[in-house]
Amino acid sequence: MNVARARTSFIPPVMRKSMRKFGLWLWILPALASSLTGAAAANLQIQLWDGPTLMGQWNPLIISTGTGYKVNDIGYNPSGASIFCHDMTLDYDPFLSASVDVANLTGTVQTYTLIFTLPISPSITGGTRMGGSTQGGLTDANNDGIGTLSTTGPGHSLYNGQIDGSDVLPLFPHLMTMNVPFAGGSTSASTSAGLPGPTIPGPNALSSIGIKHEFTLTAGDRATFTSFFSVQAVPEPTSLSLLALGAVVLFARRRR
Repeated sequence: MNVARARTSFIPPVMRKSMRKFGLWLWILPALASSLTGAAAANLQIQLWDGPTLMGQWNPLIISTGTGYKVNDIGYNPSGASIFCHDMTLDYDPFLSASVDVANLTGTVQTYTLIFTLPISPSITGGTRMGGSTQGGLTDANNDGIGTLSTTGPGHSLYNGQIDGSDVLPLFPHLMTMNVPFAGGSTSASTSAGLPGPTIPGPNALSSIGIKHEFTLTAGDRATFTSFFSVQAVPEPTSLSLLALGAVVLFARRRR
């Protein structure tokens, strides 16, 4: 006789059902914890280019706050420049928000490309909706009365939202130029698209989203950007139908 079967035969059916559910959760919870830990342990990628030259690539840790995710404020000092990244918040919905200061420590105008890349999981197929915003600023940090922040040329923007490494949402297209009003002065401009929302149709998002800034910056001066990019899956037709049905029912109730 099977002893284990004999022992369980004395357990009431309701209790056996509860035990099976409990055993299922004992299997699910570790897997869930592992997936959440993996997400929280991912890294944001930050790259700074000077023309065709990669000045530095950094991968700060993404930290779970319990209600979302963030990256701690951090600074880097590649040759001829300094970069300080702060107020970086994100989620795997996904969205990415970051502020950054870039100082040109050389004696000549430089052409920079700054890219933030957030890995996403799971992939989003069936299309997306996207939206973004940015505020760009310029400070005459060396007090020489000369300060210019500008796009790098035709087809390039001060801001681009990226999906899987491709530019998909340009803001401040060429020619966009800022000049300081006086020695030691500052200036800024802001814009957005697809917000509130996001509302702009976009491609599938398979591996990452990102924010890219391309700009020229005069010697000794500082550029600042506060930027946001959000991507969401397009609601499935069944979801849209349910939303529409809910709206009809709510309207009918109000009429009664």
